[in-house]
Amino acid sequence: MQSTLAAGTVLEKLVEGAGQPARPPFRKRAQPVGSVYTISYSAAVVALYDYDREQAGGIPKNMFLLAAKPEGDESFILLRVQHETHLPNAAANDQTRQKGLEDSGNAEPWASKLPEWMRDQLSLHAVQCSVLGTFRGHDDGGCRFAEDIDNYYAVHELMVWKPDAETLDLIVNHRHRTNEIPIEQPPKKIGRTRFSAAERETAVKADFKLNPTDIMKRRTAYFGMSRSGKSNGIKVVAETIYRLRSADPAKYRVGQLIFDLSGEYAQDNPQDGKALHHIHETLGLARAGEVETYGMFPVPWDADRKIMKLNFFGDPLPAHWDTGTVEQALEQLTAGREIVKGIMAHETARYTSAFRDADLAVPGNAAGDVGAQVRYRRAVLAYQSALAAAGLAAPQWPPSVKGLFSDDVIKAMAPEKNANSEHKNDYHQAATLLARAKQNGGNIRWEHLVIVFTALNRFISDKKSGYDKFEENYISRPVGSGEPWADPQLKAVLRIFETQNGPRSFQRAQEQHDPTTPNDFADAVVQDLRQGKLVIIDQSGDDTEHSQAAAERIMWRIFRAQQEQFKARMTQRATLLEPEPTEGHILVYIEEAHNLLPRANARDNLKTVWARAAKEGSKLNIGMVLATQAPSSVMPEILSETDNWILSYLNSENERRVIAGYMDFADFLEQIGKVSEPGFVRIRTLSQAYTVPVQLDQFRIADHPYPNGAGRNGAGRNGAGLNGAAAGNGRRGNGRPAGNAPAG
Repeated sequence: MQSTLAAGTVLEKLVEGAGQPARPPFRKRAQPVGSVYTISYSAAVVALYDYDREQAGGIPKNMFLLAAKPEGDESFILLRVQHETHLPNAAANDQTRQKGLEDSGNAEPWASKLPEWMRDQLSLHAVQCSVLGTFRGHDDGGCRFAEDIDNYYAVHELMVWKPDAETLDLIVNHRHRTNEIPIEQPPKKIGRTRFSAAERETAVKADFKLNPTDIMKRRTAYFGMSRSGKSNGIKVVAETIYRLRSADPAKYRVGQLIFDLSGEYAQDNPQDGKALHHIHETLGLARAGEVETYGMFPVPWDADRKIMKLNFFGDPLPAHWDTGTVEQALEQLTAGREIVKGIMAHETARYTSAFRDADLAVPGNAAGDVGAQVRYRRAVLAYQSALAAAGLAAPQWPPSVKGLFSDDVIKAMAPEKNANSEHKNDYHQAATLLARAKQNGGNIRWEHLVIVFTALNRFISDKKSGYDKFEENYISRPVGSGEPWADPQLKAVLRIFETQNGPRSFQRAQEQHDPTTPNDFADAVVQDLRQGKLVIIDQSGDDTEHSQAAAERIMWRIFRAQQEQFKARMTQRATLLEPEPTEGHILVYIEEAHNLLPRANARDNLKTVWARAAKEGSKLNIGMVLATQAPSSVMPEILSETDNWILSYLNSENERRVIAGYMDFADFLEQIGKVSEPGFVRIRTLSQAYTVPVQLDQFRIADHPYPNGAGRNGAGRNGAGLNGAAAGNGRRGNGRPAGNAPAG
C-alpha cells in the first residue's frame, strides 16, 4: 500500500494534532492480536489465537482493529469486527472436538483429553471484519482518513492490533468533516466507548466527544424503544449545546426548543432529580434570560411558566383602516382560527364546513374601499360572535356595530316587512337590539350579537322574509356598488348559527383560549429562541391533536422567521466567502416524533413544515433532533437528509430493517435488536466517517450550581453485566491458551 508516512507516524501526528506530547508508535502501545488471513476492498478475515484474545482483554463484536505491516508501512487500515468465520481447517477441527468430547464422556472438559499441540491448533480461529478505510498522514502535519483503501495484495504481511486507550481515543474522536461554523469550543464528552453489554471493568475505553457544530443546522435522528434512554440522551445533547456559552454567557448562544410531550424536561422527578429546565444552574446563571417554559396551564412548581393560550377574539379593529394595523389586531384571531379549523377538520355538514372554510384573510384592496372595509368588519364580528356562542370567554373590550348596520337593514327586519314569515318575532328582536346599539354609540353585548346573527342568518335565507326585497333595493341604489349586502364571506360565517349545535362543533377551543393573553405565544417562542434561550414546551397536559397543531404552528413561525433572517443575512454579506455568523441558530427537539410528524405515506407530506425544515433547514440555520421508537414512521425524505444518528435498542425487525439501509448501520443490527440496556447506543455524527458504540453519560444536575461552570455531575451507567466470563481452565501449549479460554 502506498502512503506518505509510517503508520506509527500517523498516530504520532494524530496525538500531536490533539495537543498531546509525542508518544511511541501504536505498535508499541497497542496489543497485537493476530494477522490478516485475507482482505478485499470491503472486508477482511483476521486469524487469532485464544491466547492473543486473552492478552488483549477480549475482542468484542464491533471492536475497532488496526491492520498494518509489522514495520515500515506508511499507512494503516481501520477494521471493525463483524462476526465469527471459519478457516479452511474448520471441518478437521470439528472432528477433533468430537473425538475429545467422546473421550471425556462429558465427565470433564473435553479439551483436557487433547494433547497440548492439538489444543493449540484448535485455538486458532478467525473473525470477519469490515474494512472502514485508511488512516494516513498529510503534508500539513495532520492526519486524513479515507473511507476506503486504494489497493490490496493476495500475498501480504498485514498484522493486526487491538487499539490501546490512547489510540482508541484518536480513532473515536477523529473529525473527518463538520459544519463550517466559527465556534471556538472543543468537542464535549457525552459518554464513553462500549462495545458489548458484558464489557469488563478492565476493558479498553475512550471518552466519546460530541462536536456541537455537528448538531447545528443539521438533522439528527435518535431511534430507540421506550425506556432505552432516549430522553436522557436528548438531555445530554441539549446540555452540550447549551454549555457552549460557558466561556462567555453572551457568546455562542444557540436557541433550543424542546416539544416535551411527557413533561420530563420541564418537570422534576424523583428518579432523575432536577429536570433540564434547571440547566442554567450548571453555569451559575439566573433563569431569566436563559430558560423559558411554556404550558397549557399554570403549575405550582414553575411560577415562571408562560401559559400557552391565545385570545381567539383578537384585538378590536382600529377605527381608521390601515391594512398593517388591522392584520396586527387580528394576529391572535388568525392563529386561533387555524386551531378552530383543525378541530373542525372532519366536519361534513354544509353549515359547519362553510363556516370552517370561510376566508377571513384581511383583504389587500380594502384600503381605499369603505364598502369592502364595512363588509369585512361585519364578517369578523360575526365570527367573533360565533366564538362567544361556543362558550369562549369574552374579551375585555366591548364589541360594537357602529357603521355596520344601516337604518334600512334594521327597518327591513321589522314585523310589518316580514308578516308572512313565522320567524318575524326573531327578526324584530334582532332589529330592536341593533336599534338600541346604534342609540348607544354602537356598543352591544356579545350575547345580544349571538341573537342578532342567528336571526340575520335565517333572515337572509328565509324566502318569506323581507330580505330579498331589501337586497333588490340595496343593489339598485344610485350611489351603491351594485354588490349584495350579504357577500359570500358573511353568508359562509353566518351558517354556523343555523342550529345551536353549530358553535358546539368547535367548543373544545375553550381549552386553548384566554381573553387576557396580550400576544401570540408562538411569537414569544421565536423571540426567546432568537435570544439564545432554552425553551421547553410542556405538552403533557394536552391531547395529541392539540399538541400537533400547536407544534406545527410554532414550527411554521420559526421557519418563516428564519427565512426572513436568511434573506437579511444574504443582503448584508458582501460575499458568500465571508465566515458565517454564529448567532441566529435554532435547534428543535421533537420527542415522540411519530406523534407530531406526518406519516411516511401521508399525502402532500413534502409540503409540511417538518419536511421543509428538514430539507431547507441547513441554509436557514435550523437544526432538528427527531426522537422516536418507530423509524418507519419518519418520512424517507427526512431520513435522507439526516446527518447525525443515535441508535439504541429496537425490538422490531421491521424497524431495524429501515435503518439498515443507511450508513453502516447494517453492521450493528444484531446488537441493536438484542441489547436493551438504557443509554447503550451506536452514534454516527457529521464529523465521523464510521459509527461508534457508546454508553451515554447520565444527565444529572447537582443540588447547587457548579463552581465556575464546572462539568456535569454523574457518569454513564456501567451496565457491564457479570464483568465478563469466567477464566479459562485449560492447559496451554506453546504459550497458547486452551480452546475454552474466556471470550471478551
